[in-house]
Amino acid sequence: MRRETKLLHYGRPTLPGPANPPIVRASTILHESIDSYEGTKERRETDDSVLSYGRRGTTTAHALMSAVNDLEGGDGCCLFPTGVAAIATTLQAFLKSGDHLLVTETVFHATKTVCKQFLEPNGVTIDMIPWDATDLSSWIRPETKAVFVESPGSDTLEVMDLPAVAESAHVNNVLVIADNTYGSGWLYRPLGLGCDVSIIAGTKYLSGHADVMMGAATACGDAATSLRNAVLAAGQTLAPDDAYLTLRALRTLHLRMERHQENALQVLRWFEQQDCVLGVLCPVLPNHPGHESWSRDASGTNGLLSVVFRDEFDQRTFLDSLTLFAVGSSWGGFESLIKTFVLREDVLARYKKKQNSAIRLHIGLEHIDDVLEDLEQAMSTAKRD
Repeated sequence: MRRETKLLHYGRPTLPGPANPPIVRASTILHESIDSYEGTKERRETDDSVLSYGRRGTTTAHALMSAVNDLEGGDGCCLFPTGVAAIATTLQAFLKSGDHLLVTETVFHATKTVCKQFLEPNGVTIDMIPWDATDLSSWIRPETKAVFVESPGSDTLEVMDLPAVAESAHVNNVLVIADNTYGSGWLYRPLGLGCDVSIIAGTKYLSGHADVMMGAATACGDAATSLRNAVLAAGQTLAPDDAYLTLRALRTLHLRMERHQENALQVLRWFEQQDCVLGVLCPVLPNHPGHESWSRDASGTNGLLSVVFRDEFDQRTFLDSLTLFAVGSSWGGFESLIKTFVLREDVLARYKKKQNSAIRLHIGLEHIDDVLEDLEQAMSTAKRD
């Protein structure tokens, strides 16, 4: 069955029945006999679809777990109330005091916060490595247990050669954990490229409507067992209403991604024609860092792109003059968003730029003519002022 068709049928209950699995809200699950109660507790140790207690998820969450697991191509999936919760719990599953972790410099800022405020105070040593590293041997120590990567990277969207990273890590018995929020399991599948764990902030494209907070971590082989044990011990779970909304949104994931990409490519071309722009950052561009890896391993792009303006351009007036784009964090919903971010020193050097601010856009599902018209009027205002 093709992936587009699978999306429409994930979680389908036995017929006759509803098209979508119902929301099951429950903490206590009742039994009519002690044999049933004890049998359920035994079966749930090897089968996450068993309805046993609300903390382990209800049938609504179980359907979503199965869907994301299939989407990512894993051996087990766990759900979380946020993407950061998925990151923190996954790292906790594989690291202890005295261990060493490698983290690529381009990861999400909240991932760095987890490392600084949680892992390091609890005895885990951390080294940052370049996004374009492929041979990890010079950074790996005897106590190195994992490498955490994000590809494309946060804000500046550099693409890593994940198969090469995974090969280098596994030769040294090091686990590879990938933040796959950009690819969302649809454009990009890190587990198929050799990674052991793939994490998605489902707050973004999986839910797609700017109204759900959730995260998912999917793993292969022994890593799936370790991850599951840590999640159960930490009591991490996802509310059934959020699981329902995310599963419902998955039905249109492929259509939404197509429209996000179509709109983003037109906006990208518009920015490339502006004389105030030094560069546009997007994996589809031939000169983008890691473009060859993206062309080989991924199946398109999403609605994200970043823009580096010339120092003399009035970036703040441009942002404040937009009417269709709202200023806000997150992305992956139906709406167009824009925000500023701070460029790393190496990116500043690449563009010979002094001011370290750039903008990141998420291009939504609006009619592209309205999007471009809003950009045109904001650009005219910024240049006039």
